[in-house]
Amino acid sequence: MHWVLPKPVFPVCLPVIAVHGGATVFEKKYHPTILDVVKKAAKMSMYALEQGGSALDAVETAIWILEETSLFTAGLGASKNRDGEIELDAMIMDGNRLQSGAVMAVQNIAHPISLARYVLERTSNSQIVGTGANKLYEQMLAEGYRNETSYHRTERPIITQGCDTVGAIVVDKNGLIVSGSSTSGWPGKLPGRVGDSPIVGAGVYANDIAGASCTGKGEQILRITMGRMSVFHVEQGLSVQESAETVMAELRQKTSGEAGLILVDRLGNVAIQYDTPHMPVALISKDMKDIYCSMTPKWPVG
Repeated sequence: MHWVLPKPVFPVCLPVIAVHGGATVFEKKYHPTILDVVKKAAKMSMYALEQGGSALDAVETAIWILEETSLFTAGLGASKNRDGEIELDAMIMDGNRLQSGAVMAVQNIAHPISLARYVLERTSNSQIVGTGANKLYEQMLAEGYRNETSYHRTERPIITQGCDTVGAIVVDKNGLIVSGSSTSGWPGKLPGRVGDSPIVGAGVYANDIAGASCTGKGEQILRITMGRMSVFHVEQGLSVQESAETVMAELRQKTSGEAGLILVDRLGNVAIQYDTPHMPVALISKDMKDIYCSMTPKWPVG
């Protein structure tokens, strides 16, 4: 399954924003609501840029909005682990500096993407786990870096089957790339389990060439370091479409698959690949008259 944006979108005009709501199965009756939220995330992400914000602001904004709903297994829609507890993972990566911030297995935090950014910008570390991350959260609030948000939690979202990590990629007007992701992982996972989403090069990767945000079965994505490899293929001269097809083919050859990714290069070219029934995606660029949004994004190439 592959697609390219229809003309006259190419060549695109930076900035470009790509947002996804996970590669999984969504009941048809919920599709309009899901697409509305993904579209809103892309729209508010672009608004953040238009108001003078950075690509980091834009990615955090998009993922924060998705975390704020109960439609995805992230944020307020998080799933419980085997012991009935909620543990969240999130990561954000600045491709210009090759620096990232990630939090793993954090509890009682509605928006781990903001804490991941705090790790990136206010600490000398890249990955913080468990109770250490929760202590850092209190420090973040005390410093006024972000305000407190609701501690509300929901049961497993009834509209999905399995896991649907959310993510976003932003390429700003200067071609600087930021990628991010947020998830609670599979319902009933082992306590302390960490998937691909907060691991550099697995679920998320960005440099000065391209950025990737992956979703689906984390253990499969980890096995091929899917995010880093998709960007590596772009570095080697493949288009984003060819690169996305290549990593998805490798995933299916070496694992059971059940994943997807969005991939965007510094020129704003976008590719999406997935082998699940659905992958809600919203795309917007400076020269697009409206936001492109689809539950099964594809067009024939050529």
